[in-house]
Amino acid sequence: MKISRRDFIKAGAVGTASMGLSGSLFSSNKWFQPVSAKGKSQEKIAFTYHTTNCGGRCAFKCTVRDGKLSMIQPNTWTDKRFSTVCLKGLSEIERIYSPDRLQTPLKRVGERGEGKFVPISWNEALTTIADKLKELKRKYGGKSILFSCSSGIEYTYPFLPSLLGAQFAIESGIDIGLANGLEECIGSKAYGYVQNETSDWVNSSTIILLGCNILETTLTDSKFFFKAKDAGAKIITIDPNCSTTASKSDQWIRIKPGTDGALLLGMISVILDNQWYQHDYLVKNTSSPFLIRADNQKLLKQNDTHEGSTTNPYLVWDENSNSLKPFNAPGVKAKLEGEFTVDGVKVKTVFTALKENQKQYTLKWAAEKSEIGEDIIFELTRDYATRGPAVLGWGFGGGDKWANADITGHSGGILGALTGNIGRVGGGVGVALYHGTSWSAQLSSWELPSQFKATPLEMTTPDMREKPNSVKAVINLGNTLQQHFANLHKTEKWIKQLDFIVTIDPFHNPSVDYSDIVLPACTAFESEYDIVNMQINRSHVLLSQKVIEPLHESKSDFRIEKELAAKLGLDQYLPKTPEEYQKARLNSPDPRLKGINLNTLKENNCIMRLQVPDEPYRGYMDQIYPTPSTKLELYHEKLAEDHQALPTFEEPGEASPNNPLFKKYPLQFSSAHTKYRVHSQFTNAKWINQYQPEPRLEMNPLDASSRGLQNGDLVEVFNDRGTFKARCLLTEAYRPGQIRLHEGWWSKHMAAGNLQNVTNDVLNPRQYKLRYGPVIPYNDTLVEVKKV
Repeated sequence: MKISRRDFIKAGAVGTASMGLSGSLFSSNKWFQPVSAKGKSQEKIAFTYHTTNCGGRCAFKCTVRDGKLSMIQPNTWTDKRFSTVCLKGLSEIERIYSPDRLQTPLKRVGERGEGKFVPISWNEALTTIADKLKELKRKYGGKSILFSCSSGIEYTYPFLPSLLGAQFAIESGIDIGLANGLEECIGSKAYGYVQNETSDWVNSSTIILLGCNILETTLTDSKFFFKAKDAGAKIITIDPNCSTTASKSDQWIRIKPGTDGALLLGMISVILDNQWYQHDYLVKNTSSPFLIRADNQKLLKQNDTHEGSTTNPYLVWDENSNSLKPFNAPGVKAKLEGEFTVDGVKVKTVFTALKENQKQYTLKWAAEKSEIGEDIIFELTRDYATRGPAVLGWGFGGGDKWANADITGHSGGILGALTGNIGRVGGGVGVALYHGTSWSAQLSSWELPSQFKATPLEMTTPDMREKPNSVKAVINLGNTLQQHFANLHKTEKWIKQLDFIVTIDPFHNPSVDYSDIVLPACTAFESEYDIVNMQINRSHVLLSQKVIEPLHESKSDFRIEKELAAKLGLDQYLPKTPEEYQKARLNSPDPRLKGINLNTLKENNCIMRLQVPDEPYRGYMDQIYPTPSTKLELYHEKLAEDHQALPTFEEPGEASPNNPLFKKYPLQFSSAHTKYRVHSQFTNAKWINQYQPEPRLEMNPLDASSRGLQNGDLVEVFNDRGTFKARCLLTEAYRPGQIRLHEGWWSKHMAAGNLQNVTNDVLNPRQYKLRYGPVIPYNDTLVEVKKV
């Protein structure tokens, strides 16, 4: 039965019986009440926020009436532009009382994946888990236990992995494809986020959004998009599909999926050919003048037996002395271009090598690869390079999830360097979603005795399904078994080989069905403690209070970890309460936290701005980077043997017409983000599902017509990995040759199967050398569709 929020509120005078509601949460006549009853109720206000994985980063003022959450409103930030709440936040009133809530600990009685369980007590559940973990650690060591955590979980069980010597993973292989290329240039490890805060866009002349649907996936940042547009920024969205963001931009450019890197390489060539690059910026702030040896493709250093750094500097050709000099020597004027001979070895500058490498990537070539007109690419590049400060921003769910994504990220870093748009007001390159860049501060940590250390992750978790490794048990926090792996059938084979699986979550998500023991966790609104958690976000410190008591037999994540640690004989090392833990974190010498403590946070409705400037955060304005040379490093010598020291285009790993499989499976399948969910969270939110009641496979009418399909037909999507079924939705907004189903749908909502049955899990070997390891190429997938 569908229950709208309006009906939910209006139902007070009618009562629950006439609406057909059942269950203990809805049986009380105190739940739905007429407005006139408000004065007779006991009310309180509490403050909390959405956890880190939600792109809105909303903070909530919650009204609790007679112990039940009855209203959610935006909390008041110091910066009032953030005082917003989206439909996901409002839907929490319904979702926390969902029939999908896990109500008691469960023990598996059927086969893994069947979803057959019996209720057990907390004591039996925790004792079973503790005994099994002790046994595994005794036999195989702590490394045999893997804590696999969804990124949407804020309390990530920070103590048990170290106390057990276990392995720990958060979304291994996800959201890293573009970051792998960009951050080799910049030297950071921040998931590839753009350097400047989104609120700095008002200072931008041109904003290029590459596969970035910010108006859906970061709804609460839409104001900054429109303020930039009103301030005169030209906003250009490049996307295979006419997304919400594309429809509100000054220009939408439709690109062939998997060719983002080709477009950026073409733009680099246009800039070089027209000399639109910033000569002085390149010499001063980048590795462009460094010298590449012709004999081994390595950079020339003062001491070639060691890695280059400021203490073992790279060498450049000094114009003043016409000789080799360390790049950081006083008075050096490095030549940007040139070829030289040093001790019989030929060398050339990185910039010279870049120009040579780019000769193959002509404007015509880029147009043919990307299926974008030459004139459009030329105008796009001229806008980016010559109009003033510019942003090149991308997303996580599009071009990032391809086997060739690191090449795109590397090309983006070079574009930012050529135009001087990194470390510049109104500039930036990288992920432009989730307001991921802002002022921050260094919190302290809770120190454990030195003998307790987690085992470093042996390998990216997708590889654990096939390669020999130590893992015998998985403690699954969230929905990682479905959401964090492509090719679900391969995941299921691995799952069945494991000795023990535990899932901890508030809801009966798909991962629950594979588990031996299931523990019902509280939502972020419930706790046994007055304080739940704390985070730094959007230049503010946010405190999360308890809103309501735990529902059913659920327990907070903090209490679960504490009680499990007690069963293991290790609880003496944990803080006694979340309040003690958050006090320790705030006990930091960072001056940006001055005056911020639990008491002052409570006095300020649980939100306080850091002691930071009022203007937007802008990174690397000092042009000092966390690379060995402290410069933007455009040449990556560790990838020379892979022919990727400078970006060299590669076709997609699977979804390419050059792949022989293309004849059999001619459609590219993507699983994009949507405003209605956060990955697989909110899949069971009934209020939201009124707008998107079931999974719909979106496809262009031309593709449908050639397959005899009509709008609403039940179709089967299949390839050699597997199959799933869903109803199709025909739309002109979607590019021919490409189909899409929004990510995160639980198996029970599908007509049959799971979208992960078909997704591509083949990892790119080159990317093991990069800082995040190989990306899972979810969107680099070929399929075919037929009517059921």
